[in-house]
Amino acid sequence: MASKAYGGVFCSPDERQISTIGTGYIANYVSGGGARQAGATLTSKRIYFSGAVFTRNDRGRFVSYKQRKIVNVRDVTGTGYDFYRPLHLILWGIILMILCPLIALVTDSEDAIVPMLIVGIVLFIGFLIAYFVKRMTLLYVEYAGGNIAFNVKWIQKHEQDDFIRNIHLVKDKLYSSAALDQGFVTTPDEIPDL
Repeated sequence: MASKAYGGVFCSPDERQISTIGTGYIANYVSGGGARQAGATLTSKRIYFSGAVFTRNDRGRFVSYKQRKIVNVRDVTGTGYDFYRPLHLILWGIILMILCPLIALVTDSEDAIVPMLIVGIVLFIGFLIAYFVKRMTLLYVEYAGGNIAFNVKWIQKHEQDDFIRNIHLVKDKLYSSAALDQGFVTTPDEIPDL
């Protein structure tokens, strides 16, 4: 089942699926990630990720790009959420709602006050809708060398929390067992002669 979900088979035949999280095509498109699936599969050794990843550009805005990545659970250094709330859109809506009728007052166009007020209200509603469409809740997994962050706006909160909790439970289990037992190191007999 999991081998079909994100386009591949697990790296190791003894890996077993622990948890998955993701969005379908429609939810990912609506949340700004484009018309593609996005999600992650956690196994007993690795996290397999495929889909739209988000990062902040130099202006503090989020940009999206498509990525497929496999991260060893041992390398995970942290998990969490990043909440993007574009409040500047609401501010612009309020400014325009006030400015439109003021322009009509300043130009002494008494007949234009009501139409300009309606234009201001429509613009405010447009910016308010844009705010709700563009806001994001990103779940991120930090690891040695980078992070994976994807929009979980359309995923239920308990699913998000379960996925994060399972990452840390798998990590605890890995560290409680010997690295040799988990297949991450080789015995001296398996090291080839140079």
